[in-house]
Amino acid sequence: MQTASRFRNTAAFLLATLAAPGAVGQTVPARPSPNSAVTLAPVAVTGVLPGPALWKISKDGHVMWVLGITSPLPKGMQWDSTKVDRLIASSQQVLRPPGMDIGAKIGFWGQLFLAPSMLGLKKLPDGETLQQVLSPGLYSRWLVQKNKYLYGMHGWGADRLRPSFAADKLYRAALSRSDLTDGSVVEKAVYSAADRHKVPVESTSFTLMLKDPRHTAKAFKKAPLNDQQCLSDTIDAIDQHFSQATARANAWATGDLAALSKVLSARQQDGCLSAIGGSAFAKTIGLTDISNKIRQAWIQAAETALAHDAQSVAVLPMSQLMAGDGYLSVLKKDGYTVQPPTP
Repeated sequence: MQTASRFRNTAAFLLATLAAPGAVGQTVPARPSPNSAVTLAPVAVTGVLPGPALWKISKDGHVMWVLGITSPLPKGMQWDSTKVDRLIASSQQVLRPPGMDIGAKIGFWGQLFLAPSMLGLKKLPDGETLQQVLSPGLYSRWLVQKNKYLYGMHGWGADRLRPSFAADKLYRAALSRSDLTDGSVVEKAVYSAADRHKVPVESTSFTLMLKDPRHTAKAFKKAPLNDQQCLSDTIDAIDQHFSQATARANAWATGDLAALSKVLSARQQDGCLSAIGGSAFAKTIGLTDISNKIRQAWIQAAETALAHDAQSVAVLPMSQLMAGDGYLSVLKKDGYTVQPPTP
């Protein structure tokens, strides 16, 4: 799965929510792949830019407008949300981006008893450190990035984290220190408009229900995860593609699809999601084929909205909108008319 934003947090957060049931609205995150994600050069995007392009999906007189989102974006970037605001005002619902929720029917007291099981969830098993579990080459690369972005108290305890969690911590620090944001500002603007116009905002997430979250949390602490690739991918994203953030931000905010196509052309398997979905632990709790389950949940939510609402607005990662085999290709096969933005 390519992850140019899209999903809203990081795959490491998914690992944490395995022991945090009932976290409705918390979604599987996007860990950037080296060719589609974070570029941490100084970014100069100034003024109020025209705003992103919108896709139009229609069938039997019902219309859904789809706004693509991308990440990261400059913290100070402004975009003209007038058109999106107007569309939301005349819509019956807004669909959140695809994601995954973790749930369990345990009640208040169950959550209290669960809390001790969550202690140490992010740490490597048996007191190991990253130096012990990473290859020498990857550990050297980790130290370079850690010293650059996680110096001082910010890096406390990072060497005892599982590689996926270390990647998450590093990524967030790199964004913060590079004057970038994960792009959630765009979603916040959409949800603010929906709230202002009293339009419901609906989840499109796939929900995994845990039968025994306490046991799941304990099992996870001991479970081996081959997540070194997750950390490696994150370091690649931070270290190698510094020129893309400016290009991507400008292309997104001006609706320049040709430029976006060049930036998002390379698709790669996300090492963080692969580490989770491919593990033996994931199979024991039914957490397999994650990308497809998330995809199917979004498709179902979109088709339901198109069947019942005269107009709706949805939010999708830009990578899915630009991909020939993305989510919209499924809607085309199901008989919906999909119109990309006109230049």
